[in-house]
Amino acid sequence: MDKYTFIVEMTKALAWPATIAGGLILLRKPLLALVPFMRKLKYKELEMEFSEQVQALKSEANITEKEEVDTPAMSILSFSTRAAVLEAWMALESASASKAASFWSTSNTTPFKNNFQLGSYLHQCGVLNEQQLKSFNELRQLRNQLVHSDVTNLKESDAKAYITVASNLVNQISST
Repeated sequence: MDKYTFIVEMTKALAWPATIAGGLILLRKPLLALVPFMRKLKYKELEMEFSEQVQALKSEANITEKEEVDTPAMSILSFSTRAAVLEAWMALESASASKAASFWSTSNTTPFKNNFQLGSYLHQCGVLNEQQLKSFNELRQLRNQLVHSDVTNLKESDAKAYITVASNLVNQISST
C-alpha cells in the first residue's frame, strides 16, 4: 500500500465520525439550550422525570409560590439540592412514623421508619386522604429515584418544589 492509498482509506474511514463530531461541536450551544426542556433523562436503565413529576405534585397539592417554607431542607438547598431533597423526605418520614407510633401509644418510631406501607397505614387510620396518600407515595418514588441514580444535577427549583410539597404534607400529618 502506497501513501496515497493509505490517505484515501483513512479519509473513507474517518469521514463520517469527523462529520458527526464537527456537527456536535458546532451545535453544542443550541443543544445545551434545549436541555431544560427535556422531559426524560435516560441514564443506563434509570429514567428521570423528576422535574415534571414534582411540578405535577405541586399543582395537585394546590401549593402557590407565595407560601414560604422554613425548614432545615431549605437552609441547605443552596449547598446541595440532593441533600435538601433527602432532608425533606427524612422530615416527612419522621413525622409520619411519629404519627403512626402514636396510634400504638409508643414513642419508638423505628418499626415504622423505612416501612413501605407507612403511607397506606396512615391512610387506613384516617390521617391521609387519597390525594395525600398519592403525594406521599410519589414523593417516596422520587426520593428513591434520586438516591439510586448517578445524576447529580438536580435543578434548585425542582428541589424547592419537592421540599414545599413534602413540608406541606408534614404540616397536614402533624395537624391531624
